[in-house]
Amino acid sequence: HVSRLDLIGKDAIVLQDGQQVTAFQEGILPWAMQRPMALLLDEYDAGRPDVLFVIQRLLEAEGKLTLADQNRVIDPHPQFRLFATCNTLGLGDETGLYAGTQVLNQAQLDRWTTVCRLDFMAEASEVRLLLEKTPGLDPDLATQMVRFATMTRSSFRVGDLSILMSPRGLLHWAQGVAIFDGAFASVEYAFLNRLNADERGLAEEMLQAVGLMKQERPEP
Repeated sequence: HVSRLDLIGKDAIVLQDGQQVTAFQEGILPWAMQRPMALLLDEYDAGRPDVLFVIQRLLEAEGKLTLADQNRVIDPHPQFRLFATCNTLGLGDETGLYAGTQVLNQAQLDRWTTVCRLDFMAEASEVRLLLEKTPGLDPDLATQMVRFATMTRSSFRVGDLSILMSPRGLLHWAQGVAIFDGAFASVEYAFLNRLNADERGLAEEMLQAVGLMKQERPEP
């Protein structure tokens, strides 16, 4: 819900020499542009089109920002950098995983000079992350968990599963191992209970394939 006024600025009542006066307060964009800093627009593909047009001119090779109401043209600081992150590359969400996102204006997308695509971490890196974030987790178990997560992602890509195990989900699973007394019980709460019956059966087969067998529950 970031508005144009949040980015550009607006008139506000401020105290000046003990008197209340109306003065223009810069928004985050002109404020950041004049400093040696990086500005990150997170969840960029969830922004409103009329708001995102504010930065259209800024994205040009020698982009500037015009504050029409202030009769000012702002030149960016030589070390100012603008970044944006999004889950859909601005092309819209076809999976249903990222509700609230939208297709971005192609003319604006063309103005971003560099696009980096970030995939899931390598297996060794993801195992290391689990061990660092979950002290006491068995390294062999961490490897099995990551391999299961990798299998869910492959199944998601081909349409066999409607959701996948993300790094965040892996951490929830790992943190629940001690709480729920076992890896299988923990993955039920972290992942399996989100699936329908058919998908759950497939996921349980994946767990068995990586060596994580379903545990028998003790009689009450």
